[in-house]
Amino acid sequence: MAGCQMYLLYALRQRKRRVYRFTAVLGIGFFLLGIARIWYMQQQSYTIETILKEQETSLSVETDASRGWQTENEKTILQGKIEKKERKNNQTRLYLNHVFLRIGDKTYKTNSVLVRLKQEPSDQSCRIGTTIVLEGNIRQLNRAANDGNYDEFQYYHSLNMDYHFDAERICEEYGREDVLAEKLFMIKEKLKENYINNLSERNAGILGTMLLGDKELLEKEVSTVFQQAGASHVLVISGMHISCIGLFCYGLLRKKGHSLCACTAAVVFLFCYVKMTGMGISAIRAWIMFALLMAAKLSGRSYDSRTALSVAVLVLLWKNPYLVENAGLQFSVAAILGVVVVAKCIGQLFPREQKQQTQERKTGDKAANKIREKWKRQIRQNFLVSLSVQLTTLPLVAYYYYEVPVYALILNLLIVSLLSAVLINGITATLLMCMEKIVVGRLFAGPVIMMLELLLDGIYVGVSWCSRLPGATKIVGQWPIQRIIFYYLMLAATCLLIKNRTKKSGNRDGNRNTNILLRKFPIVLIGSVVLLLVLRPVKSNHLMAVLDVGQGDGIYVRLGEDTNLFLDGGSTDVSKVGTYRILPFLKSNGIMKIDYWFISHYDEDHVNGLLEVLETEYSVENIILPGKQPDVKNYQSICALAERRNIPIVYMKEGDCIRSGEDTISCLLPDGEYQAEDENGKSMILLYQTKYISGIFTGDAGEAEENWLLEKQRLWKVDFLKVGHHGSKYSSTEKFLKALSPELALISCGENNRYGHPHQETINRLKEASIEIFDTMEGGQISLEEENGRITIHSFR
Repeated sequence: MAGCQMYLLYALRQRKRRVYRFTAVLGIGFFLLGIARIWYMQQQSYTIETILKEQETSLSVETDASRGWQTENEKTILQGKIEKKERKNNQTRLYLNHVFLRIGDKTYKTNSVLVRLKQEPSDQSCRIGTTIVLEGNIRQLNRAANDGNYDEFQYYHSLNMDYHFDAERICEEYGREDVLAEKLFMIKEKLKENYINNLSERNAGILGTMLLGDKELLEKEVSTVFQQAGASHVLVISGMHISCIGLFCYGLLRKKGHSLCACTAAVVFLFCYVKMTGMGISAIRAWIMFALLMAAKLSGRSYDSRTALSVAVLVLLWKNPYLVENAGLQFSVAAILGVVVVAKCIGQLFPREQKQQTQERKTGDKAANKIREKWKRQIRQNFLVSLSVQLTTLPLVAYYYYEVPVYALILNLLIVSLLSAVLINGITATLLMCMEKIVVGRLFAGPVIMMLELLLDGIYVGVSWCSRLPGATKIVGQWPIQRIIFYYLMLAATCLLIKNRTKKSGNRDGNRNTNILLRKFPIVLIGSVVLLLVLRPVKSNHLMAVLDVGQGDGIYVRLGEDTNLFLDGGSTDVSKVGTYRILPFLKSNGIMKIDYWFISHYDEDHVNGLLEVLETEYSVENIILPGKQPDVKNYQSICALAERRNIPIVYMKEGDCIRSGEDTISCLLPDGEYQAEDENGKSMILLYQTKYISGIFTGDAGEAEENWLLEKQRLWKVDFLKVGHHGSKYSSTEKFLKALSPELALISCGENNRYGHPHQETINRLKEASIEIFDTMEGGQISLEEENGRITIHSFR
């Protein structure tokens, strides 16, 4: 739409009234069609949400959150056409379109759905293109519960999916299969098997991801290393893969026959390749642009990358308007704009030397000079492309990953040079693996595979080494939309400035100093913008945040202006809680280090997240523990990891205090007198006091510990209470609540936990004391924010 408006303004400026009127009508027509398309898809999405709400109100049998729901007397039947299938985690997954959902005697038409089969299907069932009828359970998509956490609903909604389906059994399958798609799927599975048999485990995963678009074999650690180093684009089938393969096919066929046959064959072959690799968003976009390139060659017209990109994006968005929210499409478009727009503008700052000057500098062998000049041009081009892509994708990296790779520019300069060689060797090795039964395959496969292994090992070693360099990544927090818009406006303005001033300087004679100043000024402007926005992390307003970590505790607390504390960090029902919930929260809020990490006691639901964080390079300055317990495994693990990373351990006891400005956090328990009866009773109890708010954290302490504090007169009125032991009925007694008189009660517990937390007796006591209750089970992350001396509290959901 923005492109149509720009064209309208251009046409009006040129006084082409007829073109203006035609384009106006065309633009309005497409705008109305787009609105109708979006409205239709929203109606589809609204239908499934209504279904789920209706069923939840009549729920008679509850299941856990990961299983969704199921009614006792009504069966959930799903019917849809298999669009594609894949293998993931040793499980077959089906993507269905034209979906109908039947619950009882009601049938609904819904958007696409991802089906997970519990039982492995036979070779003759679940064929792509057939219509399948399944019985099972709907699984609702999880929404993010904390800042920075993965939002499953948002991701699949961008792919036009509102829910998943866990299939208990296959009821029926009918219709004609898509022979081509099924054959391509079998070829893909065979190639994966060849990679496993002929390559190392790590390299099989890397090559499978690069050439087949399949991440089943890719180790999570390898993916993380590439992402931290800023080289994750290597593991995505994108424009470079498509253009290399497509142009190679076209060039090969063009020498053998007519251009029409060569173009058609190249486009068809590339379409089969894209279909085999799973029809990824970036791959489809690249294929559409390649098809337009071939059409331009056939028609004898010039090819414009920006026009081709616009057409590709419009086609994708017409099929699914929600793709505008998809990170893959956003990165793909930003990278292409960097190559075709920003690189061209920046390249004007470094014009190539005039031919005469070049000839004067040539000495010695002409062949050597030719090779040298070719390498210079290639390095210059790679540098411009790498720099431009980094500039255009930087805000997206900050928005989705919360940290930017510092050495990505240098690393990508090396990787881009090797990537073509890797692709050529990878394709050659793949073909030779398939010909292992004939002489050619047996003769040449070994050396080619060995060379491929060396190339992949070299790339991984370089990426891994780069990711481990000091300051390899800088945490910048999740950029707000306003900052992203401002960045892109500044980048666009800078490109226009370069273009206009370079054009003016080319039209008039000027001295050399003026030209140098002209060239350097935009560079200084670009550098200033980048430094201003990148080096300045997002500043969070969080004074405190009780994270939703499931059944466990994880609490961020700010002390003073810049002292960051974290209390506990663990869970018994959320796997990898440190990796997927705690660290994303910290990074998304621009928190680059934790000055003091407190552990109330050594139970798993308070510790395992910290252990995960200590395995990473995230900065933890000090660890505060309640006491030495050498016979406890988690205590031993903390000490071992702290020693490995040279992190001091401090043992806190009653009377100890940490101060930052006017704010303090002090220890009430343990002390030298009290002897706890169990592990929960050994919990560290902390008093938090600032000029804005005060509160108490009790860990898993129970009634005995509360009575001890009352007896020792260590309690007084506070503003909030972090309810002890996740809301257990054996804590937060009436006398304890009366002594504290808090206005707010904060409860951290997991949904449908087996302990029944928070217990109804505890809830009743809190309500009788007129205390406002917030819990993570219902509302997700609980945030206390301070802005200009005013405190606000709200839940994430």
